[in-house]
Amino acid sequence: MASWNRAVPSAAEQRELKRDALLRQAAYAFRTNGYHGTSLSDIAESLGISKPTLYYYVKNKQDLLYQCHLAASEQALGCVCRDTSIDALERVCRTITDYVRSMISDESYSVIILEERSLNRQQLQDVIRRRDKFQSEIISMIRDGVKDGTIVPCDPKFAAFSVLGTANWVTKWYRRDGSWQVDEIAAAVGDFVRSALSVDFAASGRTRLFAPPGRKMPTR
Repeated sequence: MASWNRAVPSAAEQRELKRDALLRQAAYAFRTNGYHGTSLSDIAESLGISKPTLYYYVKNKQDLLYQCHLAASEQALGCVCRDTSIDALERVCRTITDYVRSMISDESYSVIILEERSLNRQQLQDVIRRRDKFQSEIISMIRDGVKDGTIVPCDPKFAAFSVLGTANWVTKWYRRDGSWQVDEIAAAVGDFVRSALSVDFAASGRTRLFAPPGRKMPTR
């Protein structure tokens, strides 16, 4: 018979919830203060627990960074739009919009990409392999867009790296207490990517200043 009629999480489920909270808080601390500027004591204090408690979930700070990267990789892959009823350009834009949102929301596991150099060799190879899988998804969608005529003729790999460079850099400047909300930023970056890749936009010969939806464009 299930204890508490399954109304209360099991011990294993509670452990997973606590581990999840740890990874999210650690990722936020690493993004905000950098890997070397963050200690396990800092993270434990922010969670309201003792430092020794952390060792039930991770071996050390380097392992914690690694676990954040793995969780972020899975989160990124979960953002890939696989809706074949829409064209490739729209799939790219939806993927990037969701990806940016996932990186800066309170539910994020994302760690600033430069912090990967704090991993050991084996960990770094594993993270790069997982990151490459997400990059390959973007490259494939852009290649499909060139074929279906919705994306300007381009080198798909170069275009994907440019798009991801734009998206990933958001984690460097985004601040929770800033004037732009998460959804505004995610939508604006998706719109930026659409304008950069769209055949229709390129054919118009227009230029544009970008701002989150609903915000006034700055005047020259």
